[in-house]
Amino acid sequence: MSWDRPRAHLGPALLLLGLLLSFLPYHGAATEPLPPAAEVTRRMLEHSRALVESEQVPQYTYEKRSVLEQLDAEGRVLTSEEKVHEVRLIHGFPFNRLVKIKGRVLTPEELKREDAREERFQQQFLSADRRKMLARKEALVTPELLERYQFAVKERVVLSKRPTLVVSFKPKEGDQPESTIQDRILNRMAGTLWIDEAEADTVRVEANLVDPLSVGFLGWLGSLTRCDVSLTRRRMPDGVWINDRMTVFIQCRKLVTSQRFRLTEQSRGFKRG
Repeated sequence: MSWDRPRAHLGPALLLLGLLLSFLPYHGAATEPLPPAAEVTRRMLEHSRALVESEQVPQYTYEKRSVLEQLDAEGRVLTSEEKVHEVRLIHGFPFNRLVKIKGRVLTPEELKREDAREERFQQQFLSADRRKMLARKEALVTPELLERYQFAVKERVVLSKRPTLVVSFKPKEGDQPESTIQDRILNRMAGTLWIDEAEADTVRVEANLVDPLSVGFLGWLGSLTRCDVSLTRRRMPDGVWINDRMTVFIQCRKLVTSQRFRLTEQSRGFKRG
């Protein structure tokens, strides 16, 4: 009996089997209990600190396209402004260099401003401000940020073939620090995090404002009535995580007029070095 014919059909059969298995639920760690939320947030904080302290951060460059749109009540676009940035990681920090506005290249004067801005950015790493820069980098995940929320680990899923924990969060009850507008917004956000289980880095974020935020005396100046944030991140082959796509929708009221804005950022063309 010849084995040529069975072998000829073995490749497509294995491919079909692989496709079917890719859609099945993840059972590799089905017998493992979900970790407590405190353990997940502890590892997130440790990972963030490790990134801050590391001196060997792989360097990447990529293009980021951002579009800011003003919308009407039906979601139709009233105005739109597109910007293209060339993003370069400098000592692990992303520097966004503006290269195009609404499809046109920068004027000589605009290029000079970008050169000066990059030079100031570089100088911060040669001065005492480096400690402040490190603190800002760590601010992605800090004890103060985590302390604002209640976390709950909901399930374990697979994203990009990697075990990922789905973690919900909501504001803690009781008073939280509100010395800035940013504090007031953070204290009113809730949503879901997808955390890479092996590396404790954030893969995806879906968050929204759960309570309106008044601005000005008794809300006289206006209010933020809606804020939806969606963020996805991409893991590079060497383990570096970079923001891939972000969308922010904001609805606010200024005096008696409602305004709606949508910001979309998309990154592409990732290159190391």
